[in-house]
Amino acid sequence: MKASPATIGLGVTMTIGYGTLYYSFSVLAPEIAREFGWGQSFVFGVFSFGLLAGAVAAPILGRLVDRFGARLILCLGSVTASVALALFAVMQNAWQFAVITLAAEFIALAVQYDAGFAALAQTHGREARAHITLVTLIAGFASTVYWPLLQWLLTWMDWRDVYLVLAAMNLLIALPIHLALPRARLSEKPVSRVEEVSAEITLDGERRRRMVLMATAFAAGGFVVSAVGATLLVLMRDLGYATAMATLAGSLIGPSQVTARLIEYARRNLFSPPLTAIIAAVAMALGLFMLAGALVQPTVTFAIAFAVFYGAGQGLTSIVRGVLPLHYFGVAGYGRTMGTLASTRIIASAIAPVSVIWLNETVGPHAAIAALAGMACIAVLATLALTRR
Repeated sequence: MKASPATIGLGVTMTIGYGTLYYSFSVLAPEIAREFGWGQSFVFGVFSFGLLAGAVAAPILGRLVDRFGARLILCLGSVTASVALALFAVMQNAWQFAVITLAAEFIALAVQYDAGFAALAQTHGREARAHITLVTLIAGFASTVYWPLLQWLLTWMDWRDVYLVLAAMNLLIALPIHLALPRARLSEKPVSRVEEVSAEITLDGERRRRMVLMATAFAAGGFVVSAVGATLLVLMRDLGYATAMATLAGSLIGPSQVTARLIEYARRNLFSPPLTAIIAAVAMALGLFMLAGALVQPTVTFAIAFAVFYGAGQGLTSIVRGVLPLHYFGVAGYGRTMGTLASTRIIASAIAPVSVIWLNETVGPHAAIAALAGMACIAVLATLALTRR
């Protein structure tokens, strides 16, 4: 597949969407807390509630994508995201911070993968797999780009001005790219209300079974990804690893993700979407079993093996989120399907960090890792059941 400018552009806007509305929080939140004298628990607690707002937004957004087209939703998302980020720059108290954070996370899905994948599906139909892979390959560098960029900006300006820069990125870079995206193909036009009702009526037992299993697999995988991302350094420290070793393992996850996505992009016709989903789920589970091996002896081998297997599985999981619903359910109603699946995944992702940290503190790292491995196994079993003919 020849990489189209629209697909590359969408990869850039997804990078902006995740960088400005997700990864920015871990860098700017401490600055906000310090200025207002708030506790870190309050600031990150508000962010967790904001993520739950995304679970409410997902089904609504999905229906809007089907009815009006993903291109329009992406454009409106860029505008509203820029407004929300600009409001952070002028807020003055805790309730304003809470309201703006909830609004920003409610809007976020309109400029992140769910809307982006829908745009690709509406443009390329069932041939969107390669385009989805390329977008995740580009946007996978969001944290790599934005964390150092934000730290550098803070050496030149305060956090309020940084939020204005982030707002400008959405308005001046992402919005023009979204406006230039091709419209949905005529054969895959947005779904009308009559078609939505018809789709609901024809939701037969097999489709319902697949939806439940896919939602279960995505939610379990989302739980693992969210928890590992937030708690890995703490868990590895409590397992007996030095900070340097834990940091090295964490830093290897990113390159493993990119390598897996590159292989998927180059050899995308080698494996079907269901087989790719199985490989992703199994790789994540193997990684966590490697980490569990550190309960016996925290060796370098276990840490590196965990990073390689887990990183590869996580890298493929982002692709699977877009291509597996397309494979089983097609383009019609794709936005609504993605919204339904995203809702359960976001809820699981929001509760994962606090759940795993609570287990780690009250029972120990063995319980926390057992919970992660258990959720990874649920993802594997649900994926295997889904792909069974």
